[in-house]
Amino acid sequence: MGQDKSQLAVSSSILQYNNLSAATQHAKEPRTLAELAHSKLKYCVDNVHFSINKNQAKLGLANTILDEYEGEGPLSGIISSLKATKSPIVVLGVDMPLVTIQSINNLIQQRNWDLLTTTFYHTQSNTWEPMLSIWEYETLPCLENYFDNGGRSIQKFLNQFGNQRVPIPNSEEFTNINTLEEYSNLRLLS
Repeated sequence: MGQDKSQLAVSSSILQYNNLSAATQHAKEPRTLAELAHSKLKYCVDNVHFSINKNQAKLGLANTILDEYEGEGPLSGIISSLKATKSPIVVLGVDMPLVTIQSINNLIQQRNWDLLTTTFYHTQSNTWEPMLSIWEYETLPCLENYFDNGGRSIQKFLNQFGNQRVPIPNSEEFTNINTLEEYSNLRLLS
């Protein structure tokens, strides 16, 4: 994309889509995708952390966890976050700005503490949506073993182990921004 997605501006159409007016009534309106993700998570979990790489340290984000494995993808960020918090984590990718508070709460309500993760699942394509998921702390040994043996695919990891599947009610919410064109199209939501 050529720039840090977490710092992309949030348009009024994205805020309207998320219906954050009631939630942010007494708080500062989110200006970046990172602030938007934070504003949604803070209504659903006790502590919100940003998983960052070395280059993002200069952004001045509060409550950060530095990724221990530079350039190894989102799986390494999940490992670093589990190690740092020593507790279960809810993962929300900043590049999915249409995910609603309702979907986050839906995931939390369907959490299965006895399985390694609780993850949204695309039933039509048979793929996981790990960028909105819950990872139990007990997942860490399996995850580290998988990672240490060269595994980097979250899809493959989730397919190998027992995980709670949560059907996606609205796939539009899971739109992921990977290009400036996708970002521009999202900004123009009506």
